[in-house]
Amino acid sequence: MPPRRIRASVLFICTLLAGCVDPYYPEFEDNQKSLVVEALITDQPGWQVIYLSRSSPVNEKGIHAETDAYVSVSDDLGRSTEFMEQDPGAYYAWMTADELGSGITYQLHIVTSSGEVYESEPEMFPSPSPSADSVYWDYETAGTSDRTESVNGIRFYLDLKAGADQGRNYRWELVETWEYQAANPIDYFYDGILHEWPDSFSYHTCWYTGKIEQIFTATTNNAESNTITGYPLNYVSEESSRLATRYSLQVLQYSLNDEAYDYWKRIEVQNQESGGIYERQPDYISGNMYNLNDQEEYVLGFFNMCPVSETRIFVDSVAELHYPEIDCNMEIIMHPESRPAWMRIPFFLISFNPLKIGPPYGVGTHLCFDCRNAGGTIIKPEFWEDK
Repeated sequence: MPPRRIRASVLFICTLLAGCVDPYYPEFEDNQKSLVVEALITDQPGWQVIYLSRSSPVNEKGIHAETDAYVSVSDDLGRSTEFMEQDPGAYYAWMTADELGSGITYQLHIVTSSGEVYESEPEMFPSPSPSADSVYWDYETAGTSDRTESVNGIRFYLDLKAGADQGRNYRWELVETWEYQAANPIDYFYDGILHEWPDSFSYHTCWYTGKIEQIFTATTNNAESNTITGYPLNYVSEESSRLATRYSLQVLQYSLNDEAYDYWKRIEVQNQESGGIYERQPDYISGNMYNLNDQEEYVLGFFNMCPVSETRIFVDSVAELHYPEIDCNMEIIMHPESRPAWMRIPFFLISFNPLKIGPPYGVGTHLCFDCRNAGGTIIKPEFWEDK
């Protein structure tokens, strides 16, 4: 089957910004809680966000927000921008186009509530990020990690043609959104009294948006041309219903300097090789942050200055795939008071009467009536394009 090459619209945006063997733990102190810095400053004016947290000891799970810190970014022009904590561990600042620019060197400064002082290495904004030439998809059969049979789906690919004077190191972040429906419209609502429902399709269609956690990097530093063809991105299988109605993939492309590319590439490789169960011994991957008074301290994360561009693609339902049925366990009742024991008040009902009035009724949970039960929202995203 030939690849579906779909030319995607390109625009610039402001966006923010991670065989079986016995488990291995790096040589951290048992109670060590390292500072984790997630600092991505793009070339797009608007709100920029820096996240600070503390990792748990290596044999525990979870992270803890680093609150009440003083956070600022300075540049080599003598300017400084303070980031204010709006949510626990999330520090925000509005930066204008004049404060963001290629050729300017920036440095991140952090003073924690306990008085520890952290700084980044000075980082210069790389050259502007070229836009992806196209993002497209192809039907693909892939193996699975937990069983021998294969599954069908589609894989996305990226082509890039950039000038020799543009950035040559790239990282991509992917955000997926899909449209989905509940199994039935709503005729009635019962909260102890049976009410007619004013809009049968009010909770019928939802959209779910989530970040794809994989890391994707590439470089053309060793190539004659600044060109990438057929770079594989994420795979979406028919094991979920994400492709059943309409699907959108947002590709955020960051231009990196050599140090940032090396950092993200090492993380990408370690994630691929660890497999989530430590197939190899994980390494401490140093970034560009350090404790000013204790340079032996492990500090996790990287202060990134990144030009960014966006490409978005839409995919309608793929006919060759077979999707799971909507998660709906329906039972028939004659009166709301005779509901199943597992049905809690309040609940929705549909009339199976040929006249669509009165009993018999259908009742059910999860996606029988309310698409929000799968985590999505009934508010259509502003970027969404209907078929």
